[in-house]
Amino acid sequence: MTDVQLTKDSKELLAIIYKEYLDQINNGKSKSDAKLFGGSDTVYELANDWLKDDIVETMRELDRAGFINNFEADNTIHFSNILDKTIVYFENKNLNNLKSVAEWILKLK
Repeated sequence: MTDVQLTKDSKELLAIIYKEYLDQINNGKSKSDAKLFGGSDTVYELANDWLKDDIVETMRELDRAGFINNFEADNTIHFSNILDKTIVYFENKNLNNLKSVAEWILKLK
């Protein structure tokens, strides 16, 4: 599989979201429940060194690329979920545990 066309910021934010997915599974959530996460405010809690507007725009980019689904209203994202394409993307990179994803995020910065 060739690397998908995502900006560096999109790859970083996707990895942050995926890391949270893995953390939820490690804490006993089912995969289907772990795929569901809040909107841009929830992601901001995970990446609070980002500007909120940049999180919203990057989440929109990830939605357009088919990695997450966003549900928007009032010019913000209220709810999102990870799609299978995201899981496959990270599995193909052998990034399937919290430590490896965290290390990959650091390399992107």
